[in-house]
Amino acid sequence: MTTQPSNVALQRILKRDPVWSIYALADLQPEFAPYCRWQIEPAGDGRTALALLYSGLSPVILVTVGAPDLLAHCLARWGADHTLPARVYLSMREEHETPVTRWYDNQGDRRPMLRMTLGDRGRLSGAASGWSPIRLTRADAQRIQALYALGGPFVPDAFDPYQLDDGVFFGVAGDDGALWSVGGTHIVDWRAGLGAIGNMYTHPQQRGQGLAGAVLAAIVQTLAAGGAQTIILNVDQRNTGARRLYEKHGFTVHCPYLEGIAVLRA
Repeated sequence: MTTQPSNVALQRILKRDPVWSIYALADLQPEFAPYCRWQIEPAGDGRTALALLYSGLSPVILVTVGAPDLLAHCLARWGADHTLPARVYLSMREEHETPVTRWYDNQGDRRPMLRMTLGDRGRLSGAASGWSPIRLTRADAQRIQALYALGGPFVPDAFDPYQLDDGVFFGVAGDDGALWSVGGTHIVDWRAGLGAIGNMYTHPQQRGQGLAGAVLAAIVQTLAAGGAQTIILNVDQRNTGARRLYEKHGFTVHCPYLEGIAVLRA
């Protein structure tokens, strides 16, 4: 079995850009260790690269960090021992596309994304919207999934009920109990002060009423109260409405990147 790098070595690389590396940093929590495979490639000039394969969700998620030429060596080692998954969900900086697509074909699902980070917390205005989101738990998983089932071009596709156990989810429901709007976290590391927001979705017939802003504000306020210092979210570059919402609430663009399902080349 390949020896995995120590957490100290991984943190040394990942903390150079914690906003981009937030998912990988949170995956250093002991409960996620069984689902993580890491590769590190250092260079004598101080540059490094890192690749993570996270199998806690399906498909396996491939996260890339660091110098593109060094990243190529990380992937080549997995390729040489035939341990690259047949199908992955990519999360990679744009400059990593060349070394990654040496191994994976992502043309069928190439999503241009933005990583955004919370800067001005004073711009959160959920309370002023008139809505009072409720905290959601694992018991609400079916209601959340029923809302996502309405579909659409930007419906969340990385939700798993286990995220409700230690995460932060809020929603607004109608009189019949069905959720009109929901949002939550992909991952939280309370000890390291990290929170990645996602799973945001509002019923198509209930949009434009401030629901999403109220839900977003409730999530951020709860994360901040728990000590989160680095709070991020992702948005599809084509989803201009969502980007305006996030900017209104104090988020700024950190970097563009690419997501999507990719298949291993023959």
